[in-house]
This record gives sequence, structure tokens and C-alpha cells, in this order.
Amino acid sequence: MKVYRKKTVWFVGILVCLGLLFCGCGEKKRVATEEQIEIRFGFPSAASDDYKMMKDQVIPIFEKKHPNIKVKFEYMPWGQFRTKLLTELAANQAPDLWISDGVHFMNYAGRGAIMDLTDWINRDFNKKDFLALDFPSDPNGRIWGVPREIQATVLYYNKEMFNEAGLNYPDEAWDWNTLLSAAKKLTKENTNKRQQYGFHSQNWITAGWFNFIYQNKGQILDETRIKSMLDQPETIEAVEFMVDMIHKHKVSPTGEVLEGAGALGGPFPAKLVAMHFNNSMQTSVFNKTKDLDYDTAILPKGKVRAVSYNANPFVINAKSSPEKAKAAWEFIKFFASTEEVQKMLAEGGYGIPILKRVIYSDSFMDAPTRPNSKLAFIEPLEKGYALSMDLNKCWGEWNNAINQSLSLAWMGEITAKEAMLKAHKKVQEILDAAFAKKE
Repeated sequence: MKVYRKKTVWFVGILVCLGLLFCGCGEKKRVATEEQIEIRFGFPSAASDDYKMMKDQVIPIFEKKHPNIKVKFEYMPWGQFRTKLLTELAANQAPDLWISDGVHFMNYAGRGAIMDLTDWINRDFNKKDFLALDFPSDPNGRIWGVPREIQATVLYYNKEMFNEAGLNYPDEAWDWNTLLSAAKKLTKENTNKRQQYGFHSQNWITAGWFNFIYQNKGQILDETRIKSMLDQPETIEAVEFMVDMIHKHKVSPTGEVLEGAGALGGPFPAKLVAMHFNNSMQTSVFNKTKDLDYDTAILPKGKVRAVSYNANPFVINAKSSPEKAKAAWEFIKFFASTEEVQKMLAEGGYGIPILKRVIYSDSFMDAPTRPNSKLAFIEPLEKGYALSMDLNKCWGEWNNAINQSLSLAWMGEITAKEAMLKAHKKVQEILDAAFAKKE
């Protein structure tokens, strides 16, 4: 009897071991035969540290969590990347996903080059958990990407210069009059030359005239983004204020004065100007500038509050295979929703993260890196007065046309009104050509 029981136990043991062995082999075979997908990821950047973070930290974490997806990382500086991308799109050889400059995603959408991600976003994202998730939207509400980071425009100011002038730091009570008054007090003369200017009035959409125009209740384009509004009185008045800061009040440097500041990183790091508007990405530059004691505040208000903002979104190639598109989407979801990754972005100073629980964590709001006041980056978005910059498929063309026309006013060769009327005509011609109905 005992011998029988021993044989039975031995036999059952053999069966269990064989079962485990076969199950193990089956699991190995399933993993080994699971379809392996490689996706090309186009990544433009101006910061080498940003590139290293993506290559050495973010992508390895993603590939470990998604062993069937391999990311082929293709890095290039911004200007070169866009040139190469347009060539690749024409040849149907573009990456499966890439980071688009926020102002150009509508151009790619208009070409049919990127996927409409609206349905996937509505399915996989809880919008309450994110900030600016709908930035890459067209006038019809379709969403074409997911922001990698947010770039909000703020007022940068030099604390040392304010202290020397005995001025209080900018706050939410500031308006255009306060800005001009402070700029006058911060402008210093040295014989016939001004060695310090109170403000930098910039012929630039992001950190210049877009903000002043919309603060004055003006518009650049109408709501459909196919009609120029540059000839409207409120729009012209805003640009006149900016030009007057250079040539009438002389609190902003002329082009000749600015030429020498380029080698020093720009007029603000060079301490040529005490205040200027710029976006949040500049903190990574300013924080590397020796002895630059600065902070940020929300933009002074005009008739209303208005602030430009941008967000560089992940976009997916419309011509990628369904399998590669889904794999690219997995990477986008991972980057946007993973707290560890969003903290890397925040702590590295590469932009404002979109995941709210990271925005309001120590990784961003209480990070030891300057500026001390980071609320200025967030408040316009939370309170709803942050505006995308009238994006459409020909944004680059009409933006360049405005810059060229206004450059004559910035040089003092024509009035702001004359420049704006020239710009209005050019911009409308560009819009008409881009949106002409085909017979």
C-alpha cells in the first residue's frame, strides 16, 4: 500500500512539472512571437539637455514598459528639422510621429499629413487632469495633436534694476500706463547714449504685438481665421503704442542698439533692458546666465487681459500603418500621463508640463530653479485669457508678411498706421490664396 502511494505521488509530481514546463514554454513562445513594431520619432530641439533627457531617460522607460515597441529616435535642431520634414512629407518618408512647432500643426493638418486625434483623445484622456490639452485644435474643434509642453508668455523683469530704481516689482495691478511709467524710470542715459532701457518693444508675434493687439480688444484674424483684421482701429492703436515706446518715449532700444546684444544672449541677459515679454522656454537660457537676477509676472493689462501661448504637440503621420500609428499613440499617452516623465520635463526647465498634478507639485511650482514666481505661467491658462495665435494652415506666411511690414515702423521710416495698412493688404492676399475655393 505504501509503495502504491509513493508511485502515485511521484507520478502526479511528474505531471505537474511537465505542465509547468509546457506552460512556461507557451508563455515564452507568446512573448517571442508577439509582433515587434519600430516607430520613427522625429524630435527637434534647441537644447542638448532636452535631447538627452528624451534619449537616455524617457524612451528607455517607455520601451521597458512596451517591450514590443522600439523607438527609433531622430534628433535635429529646429530649423533643420522642419526643412528636412517638409522634404520627407513630399516623398512619403516622414517619421511616424514627431514634435510639431505649435504654430505649424495646422499647416500639416491642411496638407493631410497628420492624423485627426480627436476620437482617441476623447477615449483615452480625462481632460480635467490636463492643461491646454485642446491647444492643437482647428476652428471646427478637431484636435490634431497632444501638447508635449506649454509655453506661456510672461513679463520678465530684472530685479536688480528695479531695486536700484526704487520701484516695486510688477504685479497683477499693472496696466499699459504702469508699464510705460516704470520703463521711463528704468531707462538710464550715459551722455548721448542710453546704456539701459526700461522695456524691449519687439516686432514679434509671440512676445510682441499679438499680446498688445488682443489686450486692446483688437484682432489679427477674424474667428474663421480667413479674414485680416489688421486695419481695425483697436489693432492699429496697439501697435502705435509699441512703436511710440521706441521713437517717442525712447524707453525701448532701436535696431542699431540691439545689434550688439546678440552676442551676449539677447538684450535681457545682456542687461540692456529691464523688462520684456517672452515665453517660458527662455528660463532655461536665463538660468545659465551669470549674475542675472530676474523674476516673472503676468503681462500688464490693456482694456482686457490677453496673453499669447504656444504648445508644441506630438503629431502622428497620417500615412503611417495602423499598427505604427497605434504604437505612436501609446508613446504619446505614456509621455502625457506618466507622472515620472512629466516631472522630468518640469524639473529640467523644458516647458510647463500638461499634467495638472505635476504642475501643482514641488517639481514645478516649488522647484528651486528660477523664476521664483511660476504662477504667471499658469494663471492665464487657468483663468481663460491665454490665446493661441490665430493658427491656420498659412500662419507662417502671414506672420512673415506682418513682420516685414512692421519692420519699417520699428525703424521709424513709416508710421505704425501705414505699416499696419500695408500688412493688412498683404495678409488678406495670402489668406485669399490659401483658402480660395477650387472650382
